[in-house]
Amino acid sequence: DGKGMNGADSVEEPSEAVVLFLTRIGLMQEDPDYKGRDKSRAPLVITSKGYEFMLRDINAQVWQFVLQYLNSLSHQPPEMRDTVRMQALSFLICLGSCRVGEGYHNSVLGKNKAARQVMKDFGRFGLVFVCRVAGKLAFYPTRVAVNLVASNEKAGGTQTDSFGQSVAATRQLEEALDAPVPSRSHLAVVVQTNFQVVAYTRSKLHVSTLGLFCDVQSYRRLPNVIFFHITRDSIRSAFRLGVTADQILRFLHVHAHPMLRSGGRQLVPANVRDQILLWDRERQRVVMDEVWGHQCRDAAEFTAVGQYASDSDALAWGAAHTNKLYIHFRKHEQVQTYIRKWRTKQLRS
Repeated sequence: DGKGMNGADSVEEPSEAVVLFLTRIGLMQEDPDYKGRDKSRAPLVITSKGYEFMLRDINAQVWQFVLQYLNSLSHQPPEMRDTVRMQALSFLICLGSCRVGEGYHNSVLGKNKAARQVMKDFGRFGLVFVCRVAGKLAFYPTRVAVNLVASNEKAGGTQTDSFGQSVAATRQLEEALDAPVPSRSHLAVVVQTNFQVVAYTRSKLHVSTLGLFCDVQSYRRLPNVIFFHITRDSIRSAFRLGVTADQILRFLHVHAHPMLRSGGRQLVPANVRDQILLWDRERQRVVMDEVWGHQCRDAAEFTAVGQYASDSDALAWGAAHTNKLYIHFRKHEQVQTYIRKWRTKQLRS
């Protein structure tokens, strides 16, 4: 995505190990529409699961990476797997006590090879920056890594307090706007009743993410704020990519401007929320259902079988003028049995 987990824009290509990891966990796949003969040259495209990942909170994204990383160790021997998992969790806890921008020699990890391997793997994901200082290997924790554990600990006690949840975000926003150069890692979104989206950010990734469901033709920007519009076509375009209405609304809620979280204000205006849900329901106006058609012999059979099918929740549709019934296929055998019994009864009488 051209962006490290520390929030800085970058044009550096991800390593082959990271690309393989993204493919293995289903966030990316080879382009199914690639027409070339050599399938190994097919470009990678983002999957619907990948788009869902992009719309999640950054802490949730990182935790998903960590969990998938731990799951990827299943091919290793049980002893080695358990050791690496334990070191990975210990490393994460230690990162919560580290300071951003301060270097730590790998000697703090001891002589455990598993811990050093975890450090290198986390370096590939952008959780830490690994380099050599005075000939010795060292790591520098990123802000995402340091906040990963701390933010989850804070959230545990204040999850029901919306004002408390916004304190940290408000402080981050004030720091970002007061800085001589606005921060690239912060995103604060205001959705207006006229479907305009105002986002405080300088990150190209944030712009691209908003472009998934906003009209890119309406894009305007200032040094630290961008403007989009939500339209029917832009939302339907997101649906075609596999993005759901709930994911879009959750993204807008998670990244809502901190000032909206105080005073009982709506994070997303009701008319915008309802319209997005209505656009989603437009795709479900026609529902395909497999049915079994039965041509009744007369009106009496139509009435009897239709009543039985209706009582059995098996009737899909009936046409009285043609005496024809359409039965849900999953229950057609049950209705067929009733028809045979009903006809036998009619013959005896």
